[in-house]
Amino acid sequence: MLGILLVNMGTPESCTRKDVQQFIGNILSDPLVFGKSKWLSSLLGKNIIAPLSSRNSLKKYEQIWINEHHSISPLLHNMRKLANVLEQKKSTPVEIAMRYSEPSIETGLKNLEKKCPLLHEVIIFPMYPQYAQSTTQSIIDETARLFYQKAHSYRLKFVEPYYNHPAYINALAANVEKYIKEEYKILFLSHSLPVNQITAGWQKGKDFDYVYQIKETIRLLCEKIEIDVQHTLLLYSSQRGEKWLKPFLNKNIADLPKLEWKKIMVISPCFPIDNLETLYDINIEARQLFMDAGGEEFVFVPSLNDNNEWVDGIWEIIS
Repeated sequence: MLGILLVNMGTPESCTRKDVQQFIGNILSDPLVFGKSKWLSSLLGKNIIAPLSSRNSLKKYEQIWINEHHSISPLLHNMRKLANVLEQKKSTPVEIAMRYSEPSIETGLKNLEKKCPLLHEVIIFPMYPQYAQSTTQSIIDETARLFYQKAHSYRLKFVEPYYNHPAYINALAANVEKYIKEEYKILFLSHSLPVNQITAGWQKGKDFDYVYQIKETIRLLCEKIEIDVQHTLLLYSSQRGEKWLKPFLNKNIADLPKLEWKKIMVISPCFPIDNLETLYDINIEARQLFMDAGGEEFVFVPSLNDNNEWVDGIWEIIS
């Protein structure tokens, strides 16, 4: 029988400074994130960067955490909902996993095995449409490392980047069309990455070219919703230094009203699930910066989450 493991990068286990610091440290300790050696990544991530940035990150998480008791993060909440809807709609066992938090990839695989002892194939579905070594490759490497530690009765199949898959583009278009108006300018948002990683991917070809894949997603989406791509703008968020992919969302969005971009709709086609970067970086921080600079309307387009079109899209991509 077929099983599906939806894999995301993760989220703090609770809205506390301790858990936020641990989560940041887990991410930045991965050599694939910064491209440093394992020992240096661990030293910088867990012992220097995470302690320094956890207080500020906690303030952000506190503004998006679900309900007054801070019981669950939006990303975990939306991942669970998506898995439940996909499982029920397609009558196929589905579990979720996180690369840097719980449920871990190891836990996700074990949960699938318990749910369906007769598995013959597990589909690993990264919740990242565009390839990046710090997301896609990290998920592949960690899953393979765990899988080959012992014998299994089933095989693994990794879903390749689906940035240009018609099912993904159709799901994006159906989501965007609920919000679009003729007077809106469209701003696209993607996660920034170190320039040296971008260059390394570009040199390998378009299958590893993060910027190419993002721009191709945008081109195909604009074509689908009949918008001139030249009338859109792409910005990047979550940079950790000047040698990261630009232009930066938090430094450049305030310039838009001066350029007569006073009514904008903001979309993040690299995040199928809402998270800190969509709910805070876009819908809170960027909104405030834009409106304070003279903006008139700011429309935030939520991620696909458990939309019916996306549930069907995942199934079509897998099939």
